[in-house]
Amino acid sequence: MNENRKCHYCGGGEFEDRRMRYVYSRKEKHLFVPDMPVDVCLSCGMIFYHGPALLRVEEQFKAIYERHEPAARYTQMPVLELVAD
Repeated sequence: MNENRKCHYCGGGEFEDRRMRYVYSRKEKHLFVPDMPVDVCLSCGMIFYHGPALLRVEEQFKAIYERHEPAARYTQMPVLELVAD
């Protein structure tokens, strides 16, 4: 990561490389990425995704949903529907 980079939200300049869960969604279809690389601002907690990783996720999404290639694995997730009061 660029050492001169500043957080676009708070202006902080210290970041930590981490991995987190990420769900890419488009047109009611989803791709779960269990270990997405991110940079987290140590001042405010803002998350910045790595551009090359985002491109790879989009490419894999297209491979699965447009070219019908298999995913690495499949999983099920529960759904929570929030109803407005």
